Amino acid sequence: MSSIGIITRTKNRPTLLRRALQSVVKQSFANWKLVVVNDGGAAGPVDQLIAELPQSCREKIQVVHHTESKGMEAASNVGLARLQTDYVLIHDDDDSLHPDFCRQTAAYLDNPPHPRVRGVVTGTERVIERVRGETVRELKRFRYNRELRTVELRRMLAGNVFAPIAFVFSREACEELGGFREDLPVLGDWEYNVRFLQRYEIGVIPGVLAYYHDRDQRSDEGYASSMTSKARLHEFYGSFLRNEWLREDLSNKRPGIGLIASVSPQLISIHEKLRNPLRLLFKW
Repeated sequence: MSSIGIITRTKNRPTLLRRALQSVVKQSFANWKLVVVNDGGAAGPVDQLIAELPQSCREKIQVVHHTESKGMEAASNVGLARLQTDYVLIHDDDDSLHPDFCRQTAAYLDNPPHPRVRGVVTGTERVIERVRGETVRELKRFRYNRELRTVELRRMLAGNVFAPIAFVFSREACEELGGFREDLPVLGDWEYNVRFLQRYEIGVIPGVLAYYHDRDQRSDEGYASSMTSKARLHEFYGSFLRNEWLREDLSNKRPGIGLIASVSPQLISIHEKLRNPLRLLFKW
């Protein structure tokens, strides 16, 4: 029977980590392993949350404590090194899963439509919430990237098209790619997805099985989402990666992913405006 290894990166967010742990232990698929990488946060609250779980679940969980933060992608690589499972999921401490997520994704990858398919993403809901103390209040939720039916490299080069919580991939394929780039403080998931798609295919399960949570800006400090708290850093590293890919094209003296990554955001923007011409009228 296939197995799924889950990597949860966390730092001083026990209220959200509790929900993430419950999201894993309530899976209808029993053959999972979990590595919790506490990246520079207090150890006590993490250990306490693990201790509260049933013994049968604790036996499947490893905890790694970093005394100082090493970064998200380094935490992913640490978790990856602890796993010997068939498949891997990055399940950050603020996200959650439908109970059938692991069962359905493992079944898909056990019998993919083509041998080159080494990953799968599921339908996703984005959940906007607010955290006050130990209380998490949901404000609204909506379908995230509703139109996703296939995962194409050309579209991925314009920007990430799915959240990490929705993506299960072959551990062997990940290791062949060299894991995650530790020099990227943000957008490491996007860069990894681009490398993955240069070699493999990613399938899609359209039903909603993953929940991508995002915090309201008025949430307590420390619970802000990366997209909100590190917006400028996302902007910088978006340009950084596009420049890197384009330099590689120039070095090879032929067009490649750098050209597509540089041009495709503008093409998508034009496409969206043409689909909704009223936006152009209101702009003027």
